[in-house]
Amino acid sequence: MKYIYITTIAFLTLFSSCSEEINLTVAKGDPKIVIEGNIENGKYAEIMVTRNSALSDAVNFSSILVTDAKAWVSWGGMVDTLRQTIDTFAAIPFAYKGNIITGTAGETYTLTVVADGKTFTATTTIPGLVKLDSVWWKAQPPHTDLGFAYAHLSEPAGFGNAYKWFAKRPTKHTTFNGQPIILNRRFTSPNGGTFDDKFIDGKSFDFAYDRSYDATEATYVKDEPKEERGYYKITDTIYIKFCAIDFAAAEFYNTYDQAISNNGNPFASPVTILSNIKGEGGLGVWAGFGAVYDTILPPP
Repeated sequence: MKYIYITTIAFLTLFSSCSEEINLTVAKGDPKIVIEGNIENGKYAEIMVTRNSALSDAVNFSSILVTDAKAWVSWGGMVDTLRQTIDTFAAIPFAYKGNIITGTAGETYTLTVVADGKTFTATTTIPGLVKLDSVWWKAQPPHTDLGFAYAHLSEPAGFGNAYKWFAKRPTKHTTFNGQPIILNRRFTSPNGGTFDDKFIDGKSFDFAYDRSYDATEATYVKDEPKEERGYYKITDTIYIKFCAIDFAAAEFYNTYDQAISNNGNPFASPVTILSNIKGEGGLGVWAGFGAVYDTILPPP
């Protein structure tokens, strides 16, 4: 304990005594193709394909969007070629969607993407559906009208299950600078919204999540009162999408959340995001969602 104390003081003294300005040049990483896709029970596959860019670069959709990729999903001898589409409810409006193969719990699906002259593949399984026993809103003291979304889960026995929580409020049509916009248009997952059954296998328990932040709507919600951020109001209707996912997808989402949490923290340990996309220069996730839906209604 004494050793830690002395080391900490020396460390702080070192930083407090240095005043030299240091200019760092951040090296740009190797070019990567980033694929984010899923197939859900009862729905067609959907993926987004982009190129990575340096943190120091301004976001330029004309350069990061891959609009000429070829993509298809294979299952049971069938092949579904994904078509380009504009999806205003996605994080990135330009996506590739299937129209033949719909997801089924217990089945395995292979994704193939050809982009920038390279081929990338991934395989995912849609697990069996796991329903929530009940859902409700609960105030978080000292608030009486602001709170979190709660759920009760009876987790099936047998290690290896993983889950991802999504939620949204009702879609809201409004205007911004005189232009029509749609808010709350998509389900989002809070940081830490992915978990496995390592410590909860076969147990029955309550859990809760705050209101997740949709980065694509940052411009429109910046005027929200600070005390309301992260909370659901007692008057909110809350739509819940609870997904069973396979372990590879859970690893991606958990390490992605860790990387986001560490962003800007020079003392945090570096995090390698674990991707299930195979192919040189490929990153991202191809996830099977065994989704069940529920709704928390405001009190009458």
